[in-house]
Amino acid sequence: MYSIGSTYTRKDIYEILDIPTDQRGGDWLNGYHRHGTDYYIFCNVGVPGRTGHDYDNHWDGEKLIWYGKAKSHFGQGATQNLISGEYRVFIFYREQDRAPFTYAGVGSPIPHTGTERPARIDWIFGSDQSDEAPVFTDEYAPGASYKEGQRTKVLVNRYERDRNARDACVQHFGTRCKVCELDFGEKYGDIGEGFIHVHHTVPVSDLGEEYIVDPRQDLVPVCPNCHAMLHRRNPPYSVDELRHLLDQGG
Repeated sequence: MYSIGSTYTRKDIYEILDIPTDQRGGDWLNGYHRHGTDYYIFCNVGVPGRTGHDYDNHWDGEKLIWYGKAKSHFGQGATQNLISGEYRVFIFYREQDRAPFTYAGVGSPIPHTGTERPARIDWIFGSDQSDEAPVFTDEYAPGASYKEGQRTKVLVNRYERDRNARDACVQHFGTRCKVCELDFGEKYGDIGEGFIHVHHTVPVSDLGEEYIVDPRQDLVPVCPNCHAMLHRRNPPYSVDELRHLLDQGG
């Protein structure tokens, strides 16, 4: 339905969803709106909104730190819906007021229930962190050991990832895996639309702090399985090498 990293105006979304003219506006303009079994979040990141509210919405790596409306709290029905897991939450953001919104993806919530007002929810997408443990990372700790039955502590350096670089990569290459050609939208329908991991062709740990990532040269979209297989070796396999191994195995 939407392409991660692409930009949309509210009018674009009205037309995609075929919203009648007399039902446009209202809650659609107030930050988040329920549309059937889906929610739509529109947020400013780093700039005040049109109402003058300036929330501390910001990216922490690939995790979006987000605050609800000024008086929102976790006792409200809408906030409960957002964190319930029963609704898809489509998240759009912009870093300049009155600019089109960039589609970040369908978010999974990490609620900060200790927050009074406004309610704070951290949103993760695809391969981002969940329950403070990454699903996949680009850096592994050589010689790390773990004991069964204990809560896992991931022994990796947490490098800052530029969300804009990831979005630019997906916008350029699309969401089809560059190794096995899997497209999650084709395979799983709506729940898979837009889902993909982004692999650093040079491990992040090898890049200097001042290195500027080129989304077309340094990043590549891959599915989670291929992402894991790329990292079965240190240094990681290249996409071409893994594609060759996949062809041989087939």
